[in-house]
Amino acid sequence: MPYLPPTKETHLRLCEFLGDVNPAHLRGVDYYMSEDVVMLMSLGAPCPVAAQPFHSHPAHLFVFCFTGTNTVVMPHYHYRASAGQLLHLPPGSLHHALHESPAPQDVAVFIRPSFLQRLTETYASHSPDLQNWSCFEPTCDLLFAVKRFIAEGKQWQCSNCNMLHALGLEVAHLLLRSMLCLKGCFSDHYGRNEINCAVAYMWHHLAEKLPMNLLASCAGMSTPNFNRVFRKETGFSPNDYLIEIRLETACRLLLAGSLSLQEIAMDCGFSSLAHFSSSFQKKYRLSPSSYLVASLPK
Repeated sequence: MPYLPPTKETHLRLCEFLGDVNPAHLRGVDYYMSEDVVMLMSLGAPCPVAAQPFHSHPAHLFVFCFTGTNTVVMPHYHYRASAGQLLHLPPGSLHHALHESPAPQDVAVFIRPSFLQRLTETYASHSPDLQNWSCFEPTCDLLFAVKRFIAEGKQWQCSNCNMLHALGLEVAHLLLRSMLCLKGCFSDHYGRNEINCAVAYMWHHLAEKLPMNLLASCAGMSTPNFNRVFRKETGFSPNDYLIEIRLETACRLLLAGSLSLQEIAMDCGFSSLAHFSSSFQKKYRLSPSSYLVASLPK
């Protein structure tokens, strides 16, 4: 659906976590929030919030880096994150992200300091360092908790606030456990992790042809089994899911305004501009050009 700028109330709540952010910098950025946790997702285009030179946030910032193109600049240090790493920056840390090609794919999690501090007190025998920046590996169940939070947040207007609070609490605990290298039992996530590998491959190779046998190979499955498990875990067939994320990325590139429709179609893996336009029209009931016009501030 066309981009809608945050309401005044939502913008004020976002500022509690992000600081004094210009609403225009949220164009092309998806955001999901509970009382104590906010998530920002920018896939397919640079995040304007992250690119502001040497800014800081009043909340703890955790960044999931899905590609190897995430470089954070701090006053005396540049850090380039490896794909799959998590970065933590405490409140008040001056930093900015470099614009790189391809654009970084990440999810930023902001957590209210008082909330996170209360949770650390439940780990009496451990002491996570929340005062300095750090990088670490996320656990599998943390990634799934983040996905569940985003899925609930996408139903923003009708979502259950208690559910979002519970999911945010789970995410915060699992972030702390990841920092402390406290491992849980993940055997029931085995199938999901295989599908997660295939989904990550889709995102990283969006502009390429992605036949089902290749995606099944990424998941270590036969093609028929891959199709069955993928549909069970995501609710989509692999082809339909691929179309969905290609269109999501196309929307962000349209809002970024730096590429032509032909370039967006090619970068998102559509075989032609006509294929892109027909797929876009089918999902959004608007042409790409009309979508962009509808998204502009009135």
